[in-house]
Amino acid sequence: MNLPAAKLTLANESLMHCLPSSPSNRRISHSALAAMACFVAFQTATTAGAADRPVDFSRDVRPILSDRCFGCHGPDATTREADLRLDHKQDVFAKRETGAVVVAGDPEASELIARVTHADVDLRMPPAESNLSLNAAEIELLRRWIQEGATWEEHWAFQPIRRPQPPVSNEGSQWARNPIDQFVFARLQQEGLAPSPPADKETLIRRVTLDLTGLPPSIAEIDAFLADQSEEAYERVVDRLLRSRHYGEHFAREWLDAARYADTNGYQYDTERTQWPWRDWVIQAYNDNKPFDDFTVEQLAGDLLPNPTIEQRIATGFNRNHGITIEGGVIDEEYRTEYVIDRVVTTSTVWMGMTMICARCHDHKYDPISQREFYQLFAFFNQVPERGNSGFDPRVKAPNTKLEDLSRQLAESRAALQNREADIVTAQQQWEQRQVSSGEVTQPAWHVIPPASYQASSGADLVLQDDGSVLAGGKEPAQETYEIVLNTDLRNVTAIRLEALTHPTLPHNGPGRAFNSNFVLSEVEVAVASVAERSKAASGESEDQPDYETVKLAKAIADYSQQGFEIGRSIDGNASTGWAVDGPTRKENRVAIFTPERPFGNGESNRVRIRLRHHYGSAHAIGRLRLALSTRPGVGFEDDAAAIVAIPAERRTAEQQQLLRAHFLRTSAPADLRQLVDRVEQLTTEVDAANTSAVMTMVMQDMPNPRPTHVLYRGQYDQPRDQVEPAVPSVFPPLSGEVTSESRPNRLTFARWLVSGEHPLTARVAVNRYWQHYYGVGLVKTPEDFGTQSEPPSHPQLLDWLATEFMSSGWDVKAMQRMIVTSATYRQAVRMTPADFERDPENRLLARGPRRRLEAEVIRDSVLAASGLLVDKVGGPSVYPYHPKGLWLEINNRPGYSKAYPHGSGEQLYRRSMYTFWKRTVPPPTMQTFDAPEREFCVMRRSSTNTPLQAFVLLHDPQFVEGARGLAQRMIREANDDDARLAHGFRLLTARRPTA
Repeated sequence: MNLPAAKLTLANESLMHCLPSSPSNRRISHSALAAMACFVAFQTATTAGAADRPVDFSRDVRPILSDRCFGCHGPDATTREADLRLDHKQDVFAKRETGAVVVAGDPEASELIARVTHADVDLRMPPAESNLSLNAAEIELLRRWIQEGATWEEHWAFQPIRRPQPPVSNEGSQWARNPIDQFVFARLQQEGLAPSPPADKETLIRRVTLDLTGLPPSIAEIDAFLADQSEEAYERVVDRLLRSRHYGEHFAREWLDAARYADTNGYQYDTERTQWPWRDWVIQAYNDNKPFDDFTVEQLAGDLLPNPTIEQRIATGFNRNHGITIEGGVIDEEYRTEYVIDRVVTTSTVWMGMTMICARCHDHKYDPISQREFYQLFAFFNQVPERGNSGFDPRVKAPNTKLEDLSRQLAESRAALQNREADIVTAQQQWEQRQVSSGEVTQPAWHVIPPASYQASSGADLVLQDDGSVLAGGKEPAQETYEIVLNTDLRNVTAIRLEALTHPTLPHNGPGRAFNSNFVLSEVEVAVASVAERSKAASGESEDQPDYETVKLAKAIADYSQQGFEIGRSIDGNASTGWAVDGPTRKENRVAIFTPERPFGNGESNRVRIRLRHHYGSAHAIGRLRLALSTRPGVGFEDDAAAIVAIPAERRTAEQQQLLRAHFLRTSAPADLRQLVDRVEQLTTEVDAANTSAVMTMVMQDMPNPRPTHVLYRGQYDQPRDQVEPAVPSVFPPLSGEVTSESRPNRLTFARWLVSGEHPLTARVAVNRYWQHYYGVGLVKTPEDFGTQSEPPSHPQLLDWLATEFMSSGWDVKAMQRMIVTSATYRQAVRMTPADFERDPENRLLARGPRRRLEAEVIRDSVLAASGLLVDKVGGPSVYPYHPKGLWLEINNRPGYSKAYPHGSGEQLYRRSMYTFWKRTVPPPTMQTFDAPEREFCVMRRSSTNTPLQAFVLLHDPQFVEGARGLAQRMIREANDDDARLAHGFRLLTARRPTA
């Protein structure tokens, strides 16, 4: 047996979604022949044809006007000719100087017919320079429409959804299994067609298993279905598949295309990101059958829900999946604007099927969306506190089991310590009394010196506070350096103390300016200069420009450091490291002490310049700080405590009380209290370590004060015009509820409006996408465009019935899938003659079952499943299976940023394809060969090509070669002779037994 050749034959056969039985190798039962005879007789007897139908404005006329006329006579006022709109009923039927455009019932009196048939090419419409024209059949349609009364309808997709009654007929009732079939049968009858017979059980289980899980059925599952002769056998299979955890994976994979999900940031540097927690949220949402309205609200505005959970915040990662640049020299606002536009375009495409991007620069040329309305939508998504360059914040830590367990233990230990508060107060008072009576209290070891000057290099506002601290506000640049100058006459300064203090104006009332209240202090630099009069006279320098000498720092200690960001990293001369304090106690004051190599200060007038550099990450500067100097050798944190004891308790500040309490518990508390304290400190360290290793994922978050939004002239970021407020296009129902000046609409308002039930598009777009999932093409062929440029639905009443059914079910996603796959329409065989194919190549009339090529991921996953290599673990970080060596660096090579593809090993090689690491500039080439998108932008439908390169991939790609080897080993292992092995391999790949 030539294994590669056999592999190619079987694999190519298995690429098809379902395999129609061949009359040459399948026996057909007498009952099946009788059924087919009935279908043929029915088809012959049915004579109604499409040509006899009345002209339908939405189906037949509007597409012609939209495609050939709206460019010059449509919604866009800037390109409108002759002040005529053919998208408005009043304009079409109004009397004009040259006559009415349309005179109902009289084509010859209608200017429309006169202009499209004019003998003079200069007067004929569309004009020759447009390169558009109408053929004779289209002109005849317009003529017939006018002759039949010129009935006008608003665009079908913008009309409210009404629940139609399923058509009833004797023949249809006998065939139908649910209302879907009644609509389909009525259309087939209208077209003079009949449905196909049911598919055989082997075809059916393969079809539905691939459609619901993206994996082929196992031999055991096939045999169990074949053995079950009950009427409910198929429904039981469907229910089992809907309960499978692989169902969520398969449906999530399509959502990732729409959400432009990737594991890198795109643009030239294309660095890595960690958005896979959002991907896992989507999988879980599908598996949990989260209602589609909740699925919508949580992704668009989960952060704005009352008391949102961490999962609801992670859900908002949907609108952080866009690319983000880190390139030097970019204009920050330009790219920030692009991110917001991406959100508007993606959200409107995914939920409304609208091409909103066309209204970025001008009024939409075809749909009733003005440029002003585009920027009103823009205002909903314009409130994220983000940057254009390196705009990764806001982010949150994704939950993990270890962190949750440790956090629970820490909370319990802190509660136990809190329950001993009375004992702690008594013990501390007794300790303080002993300290005072023993004479161990001292004068303050530290001298807080208000800064003589303070400035930020990149534009932050620094404001001196009454307590000598400096508070930062205003701009939050990616990198920032604070320069603070202290005037002092201290001699032999031995230490510098830096306090990072909390403040209500800082994020989460913490000490840092980062979204999570943290900071990263990259480097601390100290210099000193004498500004005595004699020094100035000798050097000739001004007082404002002293001659500074660098003070080398030899040691640094801190009361707390984040794992991996220890205090010593702030004086290591490396700006890519630093001191940070993230962890469970990140919202507390923090202290660091820096010891110079030699004491400095001559006891006269000295100026100490301290530079605090924040170059790590983005916008991670200290929010409030205070500096102090000491001349005491070996000074440490305990010296503060000793000095505080000398201050009467009622005169101590809250910060002093906090410091003294911590010192007492750490050094002098009774043994039983110390045990509790030690336990809290141990768990705090462990939680900190788990926190540090936890994954940060991007989320949405609104600014406390709304950012103004303006119409942008020609869509340019630096050309603002009129200011606008958040609102929705007037063609749709208004926002739900009363909106006042005190209750400005936000993303939550918008998300709830989408799923309010009154929106004409949300449910239609959703059920159309589900239909496309099974048939390869939706009831509306263009899922990304339900506007006037779209094709009308093939079954408009079925679309609206499905939409109303979806909403009335409580937006039950699994119930909708079950209804579709249990219909007689879905269960048809793929019966197709050349004449059938010529008449309906895409099966839009649904006279046969679905037949299409498998998607890229399903092809690979099917090979892994058939070979027995598939690792069916769900969720987790993306993995690195086989990939052409050197391809990453060949295509994307940015020194200091790019890296070679890190080939995985072990189970990483055999995970489902949806977990493959997705690099935007170098997507997995095998996936792209089978038409997977790059994920730069929202994709609502993939192409489906058939190329020689696909056969080469199946023959030579290491993943498929290894799959062939695994299949061969499985055939040998699970069967006893060559014939049985060949039959077993054939069945593993095609789900049916060979008959020859």
